[in-house]
Amino acid sequence: MLHDTRNVAIIGANKEGLALLPVLLADKKTRVRMIADENPDAMIFKLGELGLGLAKRLDIKLTNDPGDIKNIEDLDVIINVLQDSASEKFLESHDFKDVEKLGALSARLIWGVSGEGAERVPAEGGAKDSGSLLGSLHEIVDAVRLTVDRKELLSVVLKLATESTRAERGSIMLISREDGLLRMEIAKGMDEEVVRKVRVPPGVGISGKVARDGKPLLITGKATAKKDESFSPTRDRTDVKSAMCVPLIVHNEVIGVINVSSSESSLVFTDKDLAFLMSLAGLAAEVIQRSNEYEKMRVDAAKFTFWKEADAVLSSRMPLDKGLNIIAKKLAQIVPGLTCFFYIYDEDFGRLSLKASSIKDTKGLGALSLRPGEGIEGASLDAMKDIILVDRTEEGSIKRLYLSLPMVSGGHHVGAISGHIVSARGLSIHHESFLKEIRSLIADGVFKYRQGEKEKTTSREMFAVDEAGLEMLSMSDPARLLTIMATTPAAIIGAEGALLRIKHVETGRFQPLANYGLDDTMIKNAFIPLEKETALEVLRRKEPVTREFSEETSPYIRSILSLPLNVDGRINGVLTLFNKTADGAFYPSVFSKSDLDVLLRFAVYVESGLARIVKGAPKEAAAAGAGPAPLELFRKRAEEETSRARRFDKGFVLATIRIAGQTGPVFTKSGVEFEHRLAALFRKKTRNFDVVVKLDAETYGFLLLDTNEKVTRPLDAIIEVVSTDAVFHDAVADGSIDILYGFALFPRDGSTFKELFDCASKRERLNLSKAYDSEL
Repeated sequence: MLHDTRNVAIIGANKEGLALLPVLLADKKTRVRMIADENPDAMIFKLGELGLGLAKRLDIKLTNDPGDIKNIEDLDVIINVLQDSASEKFLESHDFKDVEKLGALSARLIWGVSGEGAERVPAEGGAKDSGSLLGSLHEIVDAVRLTVDRKELLSVVLKLATESTRAERGSIMLISREDGLLRMEIAKGMDEEVVRKVRVPPGVGISGKVARDGKPLLITGKATAKKDESFSPTRDRTDVKSAMCVPLIVHNEVIGVINVSSSESSLVFTDKDLAFLMSLAGLAAEVIQRSNEYEKMRVDAAKFTFWKEADAVLSSRMPLDKGLNIIAKKLAQIVPGLTCFFYIYDEDFGRLSLKASSIKDTKGLGALSLRPGEGIEGASLDAMKDIILVDRTEEGSIKRLYLSLPMVSGGHHVGAISGHIVSARGLSIHHESFLKEIRSLIADGVFKYRQGEKEKTTSREMFAVDEAGLEMLSMSDPARLLTIMATTPAAIIGAEGALLRIKHVETGRFQPLANYGLDDTMIKNAFIPLEKETALEVLRRKEPVTREFSEETSPYIRSILSLPLNVDGRINGVLTLFNKTADGAFYPSVFSKSDLDVLLRFAVYVESGLARIVKGAPKEAAAAGAGPAPLELFRKRAEEETSRARRFDKGFVLATIRIAGQTGPVFTKSGVEFEHRLAALFRKKTRNFDVVVKLDAETYGFLLLDTNEKVTRPLDAIIEVVSTDAVFHDAVADGSIDILYGFALFPRDGSTFKELFDCASKRERLNLSKAYDSEL
């Protein structure tokens, strides 16, 4: 500031802005040039309408356009009384890069002592001035709710400490409750990223010694340790000529320290400067402690509310990406300036995929995925370390930070919370702590959700295998049977293709007899050599083999799963799948253990079918000992669902329907066709994940998952058959057949399969003249 007068503009013509005027005008070296407020009903404007022309008498321009501030020449300070998002964004303008920005609180503290404001320096015989300064701080602390803005409070205390002692550098360090280390909360004359990384154990360095002993230190000359001192500084500062460090003490407990230093040889701190700084620290410590407690209370309350809402979202039936979108937006509302992203790690793929964010539309980002170690998200997950970076090119009072916090649950990688923060206050210690704590809760919720989905998927795949297996047992056409053997596992597991080799009886060579997904010539040419290598490895090891290929070595085939097929203890075939894919995935992934488990279960049916082909045995003989009986299959599936429902506090319906007379003379000729029609309608009326099993010639079993709607869906299918099938309608009308149904609700009617099945087997006759859905 080359001129003697300090030119000031105020944003905010409200009551607080009016209260600042006497304080500012009392300083003869301060001139208030303009008061701007977009609100035409603000107090200062209304006083002018009432004839109290303060602005005219004081030569202050009033305006409803804050943009007029840009036209003020030699502007030194802008006091933002409003401190809302609009005014803070306005002050980010490049026009104000050399203008000091203050809040109302800072202005009152700096100008509130006397006309000399912040240029006041405790000098010889200046005890009265120091007392006046501290008294002013005390009055303002009592009058203003400093706890509302903790960052500004620390900034004001540091500003008073440095400007009142003419120090060039300064910092406030507080002891962290988490690790007991001194963390630098705010600093003057230091890089912001360095500030965030400073951690000092008690007893180490000057600050650590003061924090441990609770006694102030006054240092003149080179700031390094002497031989007889019982501490060692964190670094030597040959440029420091004079320094002071005083403890912040509340109720005989040290909560932190205030540091100030100077490199000017002409400025040497005295005992009176130290006494003043101790007095300031004594008052500031209690205020900072109150502010810390209030801020922690606010964040804890926000954390509790947030987690209740997040847990409700993750526990619902909502898809994971939609649930995480809601959570990301809630986090952005809690942490000022945060744009939040969720990356979820897929163990099968070995990649982090962008699943959700707080911005309105993530579709424009595309199918973004990262390997561990790639990008800030991959780096944090790979190293299992939190990463917080500060933009060194920040302008004005706006801080920009980039962060990535890895998420882990039960030793499993879950993903990462990443984002960037654009805010005047940056990331507070309490919001940082909040994000680190809440990420563990989110990780547990996401892991639990994904485990439940995996178990559901595996259970459905196993049941699909059993359904396909039972169908295979009834096939007599070898060519169609071989085709089913190749296509079914690829469709169930989610592979792009498959190839089945069978050992020739005469030559002993394993010939490809069926394939799926090899119509593309380039894919086929890339797959066959790799498949041959893998098949030979399977024959050598006599066990399943899984392989993964990099994009560079194999752009078309990225993963292979191959297993031997045995007949009478000898390998008679090799089934190979390639390129595991998943819904919404952009890249093929490696086959997982659950994929292998599903394929091994399918192999039981394939081997039974191969035995029939190789030996030419009648299908009845093969079916007699192959695969589980329908009731046993239904029991296993029900027990799996009971276990899952118990873990996730869900309910389901076990129902049975018997069509008595279905095997009678009425359906002798059209029985198979009718059965297929009925099965198709059952599938149409039920959901994809519901289970339908034909238990015997006349009885069907149902598992209707995650519902308590009883047995309405299957009965709806039967009603449709009655109304559309003339033979069935006549048979029901003349009593040739009866429709009997029963059901049981888990856990209301039982907690085991036997209890539920016994309850569902107590059937009653379906009365077609009534609306069954109302009486059920």
